[in-house]
Amino acid sequence: MSALAALLALNAVAPGLVVARFGIRQHNEPFFVFALVDAALAIAVFRVVPYALWAVLLLSLIGLIGLSLTFNKPVRGKSLDKLIWLLDAATILSAGFLLLAGHSS
Repeated sequence: MSALAALLALNAVAPGLVVARFGIRQHNEPFFVFALVDAALAIAVFRVVPYALWAVLLLSLIGLIGLSLTFNKPVRGKSLDKLIWLLDAATILSAGFLLLAGHSS
């Protein structure tokens, strides 16, 4: 669980870097929101809040789908977007594994 919390913390930092680098007004509001969401999820997983893994799975899946659908719309460098995509995919796999392994929280 602490590895997932660390992964979520990294997943909170990466969108924050997009906002810091390109600003929030250039269609980067979703990155700011997901930075806050991932930070809150990292805290919830670290504190073993009930159903936190389900929330991580659902919200990371929404973030991954949203990033995939809008990937080519912004006209800027996309290396951070690729990193966020990989971190979201790793988060989904980790949360899914923990849920299948029997961690119900």
